[in-house]
Amino acid sequence: MNESIGLWGVPLAIIGGAIRVSTPFLFVSLGEALTERSGRINLGLEGTLVFGAMAGYGVAYLTGSAWLGVLAAAAAGIASALSTASSAACRA
Repeated sequence: MNESIGLWGVPLAIIGGAIRVSTPFLFVSLGEALTERSGRINLGLEGTLVFGAMAGYGVAYLTGSAWLGVLAAAAAGIASALSTASSAACRA
């Protein structure tokens, strides 16, 4: 009845949560590193990630279809990236 998580339970949970939450941002960092090698800098990639995630969640919640949520997230990410690219092209 009296179960304990042990001495290492909380630190392991913190590390596991940090890895789970930071994985998408590691992918964004890898993409930005590849983008910078091409000579462009896009500092708004985290915003694109969050925008796509919010759009995907909203569509999946409203329609009840996870696949429509994935498509909406991709479309929102592409739209955000294209708007960033077009505004950067106008300034150049």
